[in-house]
Amino acid sequence: MREGSPHRGTGALFLKANSLKSGQELILGITLISMLCSFLEVMQQMIDTETVRVADECWLALALLHRENPDRRSFSPREVYARLKEEGACSEVRPGVKPHIYVQNVANRPPNPARHRLFYRLEDGTVRLFRPGDECNPSRNGKTKPDRSGLPEKYHPLLDWYENEYCKREAAADDVDPVLAMRGVGKEIWADEGGDAYVERERNAWVSDVTDVDPNGKLKRVWQRVVAHQGEEFHTRTGKPFTYTVDGESGLWFYRDGRRINKRLWRKHFEKAVSRCPLDKTTDIADCYDPSYLFGLLMDERIRGTEW
Repeated sequence: MREGSPHRGTGALFLKANSLKSGQELILGITLISMLCSFLEVMQQMIDTETVRVADECWLALALLHRENPDRRSFSPREVYARLKEEGACSEVRPGVKPHIYVQNVANRPPNPARHRLFYRLEDGTVRLFRPGDECNPSRNGKTKPDRSGLPEKYHPLLDWYENEYCKREAAADDVDPVLAMRGVGKEIWADEGGDAYVERERNAWVSDVTDVDPNGKLKRVWQRVVAHQGEEFHTRTGKPFTYTVDGESGLWFYRDGRRINKRLWRKHFEKAVSRCPLDKTTDIADCYDPSYLFGLLMDERIRGTEW
């Protein structure tokens, strides 16, 4: 091709056009990649948001309140709910949020059914984050904080704050339940007396009380006959058979068809009924347990003897 030929100009234009087209395609490709990355980031945020558990979302709201209000020790359930809505960790407020704030997350309330130990409820009805050492319902053995893997990464510093700062604080004095705080008060009174010795002393006092109110010894004689005839068959006024066993000096147990009736007849009730003998009907001892069996026992010749 000779210099100055018109074909040379045409080739230059063709190359320039191709270069321009390649540049536009590169820009378009970069733009598409950028849009795709943004889309994937948004989708990941949506996935993270929707996978936060209800219990953990409630914990986040209360933890944020603590971080934002360091001078306050606790918050009302309404404040926790409002902060949860404001934070918007999930796309919408789920139905289980309120039950978790009021019951499911609260360590010192009976489980219903969740056993989380994320909140601690104070006497005034407010709540704070649970910390190791807090009193909790014996049936609760669940988690005390969210799992790190279950929280979006932006909340991981909040979990660090809870573990490294909040849990190391000592509970405020007014966090302690006043009734539970009395545990152990007066223990020095029984320091030199075991449980068995205490019970024996009390039983001996019952016997001496009987002596004081039974100058003729009638109560003692009747009780001795009751002890002697335990295990034998007796009958109620309507003819129903029963037996009984004596439980030391404290009272006795009735049995029907070989099964123990699940309530003890205390010695004082027995003595009260004896003091009213002879009896005409079971209603005479309606305030004693169990009048039908007790009537059959006291009006039997083996027990009453010649007393009435």
